[in-house]
Amino acid sequence: MSNVDVRNSSLQVKGVSKAFGSNGSGLLALDDINLDIPPGEFTCVVGGSGCGKTTLLRIIAGLESGYSGTVLLGENQVVGPGQDRGLVFQEHRLLPWLTVQENVGFGISDLPFAERSERMQQYIDLVGLRGFEQSYPHQLSGGMAQRVAIARALVSHPQLLLLDEPFGALDALTRMRMQQELLRIWEAQRTTMILVTHDIDEAIYLADRIVIMSPRPGTIKRVFSVEMRRPRDRTGNQVAELRKSIYREFFTKEEVPEDYEI
Repeated sequence: MSNVDVRNSSLQVKGVSKAFGSNGSGLLALDDINLDIPPGEFTCVVGGSGCGKTTLLRIIAGLESGYSGTVLLGENQVVGPGQDRGLVFQEHRLLPWLTVQENVGFGISDLPFAERSERMQQYIDLVGLRGFEQSYPHQLSGGMAQRVAIARALVSHPQLLLLDEPFGALDALTRMRMQQELLRIWEAQRTTMILVTHDIDEAIYLADRIVIMSPRPGTIKRVFSVEMRRPRDRTGNQVAELRKSIYREFFTKEEVPEDYEI
């Protein structure tokens, strides 16, 4: 895998389809997905449960096989997992017997000691956890543990960071704070990010583009470009209008509460 600067690597998903079942001929999860993501963009993929958005993320991460189509990161075809892609799950999945520092550095153990130590500290600082280097996962809040997971995913300098509902298990206030933190990290690093979520407001707050997926089989129904400046006013008129447009992709007028204009 060539060492390509993250700012010069685009992602191309070309004609990707995926079926689960005997010989890939069973349940069609994804149908002809085509997506181009330029370097440094923050993309959110929004859809209901079972639409295939996590399957798409796993294909990009190199964790799924038996699909048709092609995934390219820069000039390299994705054929399996690699350090050019970082992945953050809904659960932090930290190793409980390792400290924060050891969890962050777990994937870069092959680096020289001095470089590894410097890089671990750099990303612990980036996620705002200086002073917690020797803490263990059970001593952290849910939000802090997810910060460690993000640092662990970024420490290997991936070209692409994939986030699968990373804040879904957090309470509403912590989730909003973590959205702000993720945006701060993205603005500092400009790593290309793809986040899958059920949360329309989360997508509007974070994304440069919002990809709407249809119910099974998952297809790309529509892509919204979000032109609003950051930081975005969650209660502003522009946000409300975009939210209304996205709701129209999922609900009919009859399915929306009477007091919500759509």
